[in-house]
Amino acid sequence: MNPLSFFDAHCTVGRRSTPRPENNLSFDELVEAYDRAGIADVLAIHAHAREYDPLIGNDHLSALCAEHPRFHPCYVLMPHWTGEMPAGDALIAYLAEGGVRAVRLFPKDHSFGLGERWAGPLLSTLEEAGVPVFIDFEQTDWCEIDGVLTAHPRLAWVVLRAGYRVDRWAYPLFSMHPTLKIDTSLYVPHRGVEMLTERFGDRLVFGTGMPVWDIGAAMTSVLYGILSDENRRKIAGETLRGILWKETGS
Repeated sequence: MNPLSFFDAHCTVGRRSTPRPENNLSFDELVEAYDRAGIADVLAIHAHAREYDPLIGNDHLSALCAEHPRFHPCYVLMPHWTGEMPAGDALIAYLAEGGVRAVRLFPKDHSFGLGERWAGPLLSTLEEAGVPVFIDFEQTDWCEIDGVLTAHPRLAWVVLRAGYRVDRWAYPLFSMHPTLKIDTSLYVPHRGVEMLTERFGDRLVFGTGMPVWDIGAAMTSVLYGILSDENRRKIAGETLRGILWKETGS
């Protein structure tokens, strides 16, 4: 096992609709890849929850995670307006029943807005319950993120695959929103990890984007960055564990 206790914040399990041959991994092959890399824990969504139906995909995810304790379920949610998803206390009960400590949103794929008119009740429920939200940057933008966190300042918000040229957009938001974080999977500017950590503290979590993206590339900036041992441990897994367990009051 890797001496750093890596916790991957960004993984998709289950059959995707249009996989490429080189990343069309079965679940067992995915497990083997994590074994080789020495990844201790994985936060995962199910492909069906994004590409077909969130409730069905979430159920499939729970079944897989129950058999493989390394994998932690991250449910895909939508606003409740069309009756496709529970709301309020019923939503929190749904997450608790599945042992879920984090959720993922796909507003572009699922055709809803993150503004208060559309997602306000959902985000307020998650904020009050201390459930962190993970979102791919391709599903949103910095202005929208600023609006969400201005309206919901206690909501833990993790942006996945934010890119390597985001600092001029992201730094002002880091200075204003203490609950904002990004993953490391595509954040690879020269000395960017070091500079962001030095200036803003614990804002980075380790993420790979498996199986579409490679584990080794994602690990490089954490393993070889010019970081203190403490900051290296935080990025590898401690910060993410803090989000998942402390934010939910456990």
